[in-house]
Amino acid sequence: MNHDSKYQVLLESHEPAPVVIHAGEDREWLIVCDHASNRVPKRLGKLGLSPEDLHLHIAYDSGAAWVAARLSQHLRAPLILSNYSRLVIDCNRYPNDPESIAKVSDNRTVQGNMVVTADEASQRRSSIFAPYHLAIDNALREAEGLGRIPAFISIHSCAPSLGGKGRPWQIGIGWSRDTRMSAPVLQNLAQNANFTVGDNEPYSLDLGSDFTTPEHAMTRGLAHLQIEFRQDLLDTPEAAASWADVLFDAIRSVKAQDSWHRRECYLVASDKVFGIHSWL
Repeated sequence: MNHDSKYQVLLESHEPAPVVIHAGEDREWLIVCDHASNRVPKRLGKLGLSPEDLHLHIAYDSGAAWVAARLSQHLRAPLILSNYSRLVIDCNRYPNDPESIAKVSDNRTVQGNMVVTADEASQRRSSIFAPYHLAIDNALREAEGLGRIPAFISIHSCAPSLGGKGRPWQIGIGWSRDTRMSAPVLQNLAQNANFTVGDNEPYSLDLGSDFTTPEHAMTRGLAHLQIEFRQDLLDTPEAAASWADVLFDAIRSVKAQDSWHRRECYLVASDKVFGIHSWL
């Protein structure tokens, strides 16, 4: 696949582009997936990891892209997916965060990240991180140009256990301050006794750590959901689709959605969340 030459600092001309964009008719929504792929640029030589390592949660959010695609179909919403592994550079971490290019993940040493020069980190940032976030920014600007205020949905998946502790939650909703979407969706999900739903579990929406939702949605005052599905429930496209259907039903069941399409600001200056262009 040919793509813009500015990406070829790291990516060879025949490699896939750093971001995948699916157009959607309904600009009242935008769906993103930060960790959709376990792909590693050829020039990085698999980062010294085995194929088995690259199929673990340390490399990507397995099944999340399937969920995001199905939800995009339901909502007729645009969808933007990062197309390289979080181990190359994590698109949901600040570039100055040590976890942006992780040396160790879940007790596994990432040899290809042990010595990364400032220039090499900059290449990863400009080749992978920047185009993904510029695509999200462009999609939001286009929606705004059409007079839309989209609801922002970020899809993730998590390992069924971490550090020896099991995670009972099938779906987790992370939030911070702005509960316009999280509260009613949590309430609808919790009405089904078959589901164990995490309220800020296993992860919260962490200002200062999470990048995508705060820097894109919260800076604009957009209503948002940041969602985790347990990876062992998403092992086939069909299984992932069924969980996307569960989420869609919970979203669709919310009767009063007016607040989802207006701006409400919950950030304060001390949060130091100023928008993506401070980081590109």
